[in-house]
Amino acid sequence: MKVVILIDNNPDPEGKFITEHGISIYFEADGLKWLFDVGASPNFGINARRLGINLKEIDYLVLSHTHRDHTGGLEYFLRKNKKAQVIMAPLSRGQLFVSYRKEIHHDITINQQVVKDFEDRFIFADRDLSLSPNVVLIRNIPKVDPLPKANSLLFQTDGEVERMDDFRHEIALVVRVAEGIVLFSGCSHHGLLNILRAATRIFNGENVIAAIGGTHLPDNDWYSEFETPEEITDIANTIVRQYPAMKLITGHCTGHQAQQLFSTILTHRFELFYSGASYIFDVELM
Repeated sequence: MKVVILIDNNPDPEGKFITEHGISIYFEADGLKWLFDVGASPNFGINARRLGINLKEIDYLVLSHTHRDHTGGLEYFLRKNKKAQVIMAPLSRGQLFVSYRKEIHHDITINQQVVKDFEDRFIFADRDLSLSPNVVLIRNIPKVDPLPKANSLLFQTDGEVERMDDFRHEIALVVRVAEGIVLFSGCSHHGLLNILRAATRIFNGENVIAAIGGTHLPDNDWYSEFETPEEITDIANTIVRQYPAMKLITGHCTGHQAQQLFSTILTHRFELFYSGASYIFDVELM
C-alpha cells in the first residue's frame, strides 16, 4: 500500500511542496485510489501534481470531519474529479463550527453550499461502513480514554444556540495490510487511544502497525493550557504497552511538546510527516 502526504503544516526538507494548516493524504488499496481529506485550500492539488498524482483518478474521498482545514479544497476536488464518491458523516443543514483558539472567534465550517451543489456525489455514513475488502470507515468510536483538552475551544451552533462540539461528525479509516492494520485519522478529536480501540475492534486480533494523522495535542500558548507532559507520556506509554508493533506517523495538530515526548518514548516507532512524505506498506490481503 502506497501512502503519500499531499499537504501538511510541516515543510519537506527540500522545500519542493506547499505547506498549510491542513492535511490531505493519498493512498492506494484494494486496487483503488483514495484521498483522505483535502486540506484547507486547493494547494493540496498543486502538490499532487508535483508528485505525479492525478486527482481525476481518485475513486473515493473520505472527509475525516467537517472543519475547514480538512475540507477547504473540496470544491476544487469535485470540479477536478468527476467520478469519486465523497464519504462523510451526516451534517445538519445550517450547522456551523467555531474555534476560539487564542480567544478569537474563527468560523471553521465546511462550505455547505458545495455539499448541496454536489449532493449526488456524497455518501453520508451514519455507522461503520465497509468500503472495500480491506478498507473500513469508522463511525462508532468509544469514549473510554480522555478526549484532547484542545476540544474545549471548539463549538458548534445552529446560528442561535452555541454548544461544545461533540464531534459526531468525525470519522476515521482502517486498512488491513499483510502485517496488520493501518489507521488513518484526521485530527483524532475523539482521542488517539479511543480511535485505536475502535480500529482494533473492527479487525479483531490484528496488530496495528501504523497510525497516520494528527493527534490534536497542540502546544500550550498564552491563552490556553492543554495536556501536561505527564499526560502525553501516559498516552505514549499506553501505545507501547497495547500496540507494541505500531508506528505513530503524525504531523498536523501535534505540537512540539507531543512530538518530543512521542519521539523519546516510541523512539524508532515515531515519525513526523510533512508535505510530500511517502510510505510503503506490504500489499493488502485479498
